[in-house]
Amino acid sequence: MDYCQLECLFRPQQETRSPIVFIHGFPDSPLMWQAYVTEAERERPWLAGRAIYTFAFPNRQTHPEPIPSWREVRRGVLDDDLAAAFAEVITRSPTGQIIPIVHDLGATATWRYARRRQGQTAFEKLVSFSVGSSLRYDVAEHGLNAMTWLYQVVYIVPYTTRLRPFQRLLSFLLTRAAGYQSETADEVWRDTYHYWEGWLWPLRLPFYMLGAGWERPFLDFQFPVLFMRSHIDRIASTKAFEAELQRRPDCCFIELPDVNHWFPEQRPELVLPVLRDFLV
Repeated sequence: MDYCQLECLFRPQQETRSPIVFIHGFPDSPLMWQAYVTEAERERPWLAGRAIYTFAFPNRQTHPEPIPSWREVRRGVLDDDLAAAFAEVITRSPTGQIIPIVHDLGATATWRYARRRQGQTAFEKLVSFSVGSSLRYDVAEHGLNAMTWLYQVVYIVPYTTRLRPFQRLLSFLLTRAAGYQSETADEVWRDTYHYWEGWLWPLRLPFYMLGAGWERPFLDFQFPVLFMRSHIDRIASTKAFEAELQRRPDCCFIELPDVNHWFPEQRPELVLPVLRDFLV
C-alpha cells in the first residue's frame, strides 16, 4: 500500500470466524472505533473468534504522511490501497471472508469496491454507516436538498488556498453547525485532500440536479447489509437502496433521529446493540 495503513488490533488465540475490518471516514481516523474494540467488547459473542483490523486513510490524527496528490487520488490510489488491504485480510481469514464496518469515506470506497466487482465479493456481511450503495444528485431524488452537494467547495477551498481564515471557517462549520467533535478540529482542513472535485461542483451541480451523471442504483449485492444513518444523511443514500434493504430479510435499515453524521463515534450506545445482533 502506497498511502494507507492496515493494522491488526487483535487476533484471538483461536481464530475461527471472519475478521472485522473497521474503516473510518472524513475527517476521522481509526480512533473513532475505540468504543467498539475494548477488551470487554471483544469478549462478547459478536467479536468472539474474530481478528480485528483497522484501515487508515491518510489523516491528521494517526497517519498524517504521506498525502497523495490530486492526480493520484483521481487515478484511484486510495481505492487500490483498500483493495490490497481487503486482499490481505481475506488471505488471512479462516473463512476466506471478511466483514467491513465502514463510515463516510470508508463506506463510499467500500461500496465502490463492491460495485466494481458487481457485488461478487468476499464479504460475509457489510455494515455501512451514513453512505449507501450508490449516490444520486438530482432533484427528483432529493428535491432542493440536492444543493447540499456544494459542501465540497467549502471543503476544498481551505486545502487549496492554505489561507487560515478559510481553514478556521471550515472548522467552525463542522463543529458548530454539523456537530463534529475533535481536539484537532482546527486542523481538519488537512484531511480534505481527497475532495479534488470540489472546484468542479458549481459547474456540475446544475446539470446533475436535472439528472446528468445519473448512475444505475447498485442493488444486486450478494451479501447481507446493515445500513444505519442519521436523518440528515439522506443525501448520501437513495430511495431504491433503502427499499431494497427493507425488502430483503437478510438486511437491515435503521434511520436514527436526533443524531448527527458522526453518530458511530459520538453515540456508540445506539449502534452497538444493533451491531451485536446483526453479527452474532
